[in-house]
Amino acid sequence: MGKRIAAGILFSLVFSFNYAQEIAPFGKFLKDSIMVGEEVQYSLSVKYPLDWQLVFPDSTFNFEPFEYYTKSYFPTRTDSTHAFDSAVYTVASFEVDLVQKLQLPVYLLNGNDSTIILANTDSIFLKELVTVMPDSLKFKENVTYQAVEYAFNYPYLMIGLGILLVLLIGTYFLFGNSIRKKIKLYRMRKAYEKFSMEFERGIIRIKQSETNAELIEQILVTWKKYMEKLEDRPFTKYTSKEILKVGFEKELKTVLQTIDRAIYGAIDDDEMHKNFEALEDFTLERYQHKIKEVKHG
Repeated sequence: MGKRIAAGILFSLVFSFNYAQEIAPFGKFLKDSIMVGEEVQYSLSVKYPLDWQLVFPDSTFNFEPFEYYTKSYFPTRTDSTHAFDSAVYTVASFEVDLVQKLQLPVYLLNGNDSTIILANTDSIFLKELVTVMPDSLKFKENVTYQAVEYAFNYPYLMIGLGILLVLLIGTYFLFGNSIRKKIKLYRMRKAYEKFSMEFERGIIRIKQSETNAELIEQILVTWKKYMEKLEDRPFTKYTSKEILKVGFEKELKTVLQTIDRAIYGAIDDDEMHKNFEALEDFTLERYQHKIKEVKHG
C-alpha cells in the first residue's frame, strides 16, 4: 500500500515537472520598491499550447505577504500553435521585511482536476523611512513623589464628547460622499470578480461542448443576472431584441442572435465560445464605464 502511494506521489511530481518544462509563466513587479501600504502592480503572463486550458489565480488565492486589491486581465492572443494570456494584479504589503517576494501559479485544467504550474519568484524592496536608530535612549530620573488627583473631570468629558461629535458631523458632510463612493466601488469590484470567475468557467465548459443548448442558455442567464445589477435594468426579463433596443444593438446584435439560434433554433456553431468571449469583453467595458461614472459622479 505504501509503495502505491509513493508511486502516485512520484507520478504527480513528474507530471507537473513535464508541464513546467513546456511552459514558463512569468511574473514581475512593475516597480523596484514600495513603502508600507503602498499599492504596486504585479504582471503575470504565460504562453501555452492552444489545446490547453489555463486559469489564473483570483482574489481567493493567498497572496502573502501581500494583500490583494484588484486584477486586470487582457483578452487571449493566439497564433497557429500557441495562446498568450496576461493579467496585472494590484497588491500592497503591510509587512516590514526589507525584501518581499511573490510567486504566483497558473492552473492547468485536466477534466475535474488541475495541475499547478508556478511562475518565477520576483522580489521588491521596502523603502525605509527611518534608516538610523540611536544606540541607546537616555532617560531622566525623577523619584520625587507626585500626588495624583483621582477625581474624574466630567466637564472635560462633556467638552471632549462635544468636540468629537462636531468632528464626526463635519467629517460626514466633508467626506461622506467620498466614503459612500468607496463603499459602492468596493461592492462593484467584488460583484464583478464573482461574475468574472463564474463566467470564465462557463466559457471553458462551452469550449468542451459547443453545441449544448442547455449549457449555453445557463451561461447566458448568468450574464443577464450580472448585467441587471450593473445597469439597474431588468435584463433577466428582457428578450434579446429588447436588450438591443435599450442601446446595445451595435455591440451585441450579432452575438445575441447567434446565441439565440443555438438555444431556440438548434443551429450548431462550432465556435460558440467566441460569442461568449465577446460578451465578456463587452461586460468589462460596461463595468469600467460604470466605475468611471461613480468616481466622477
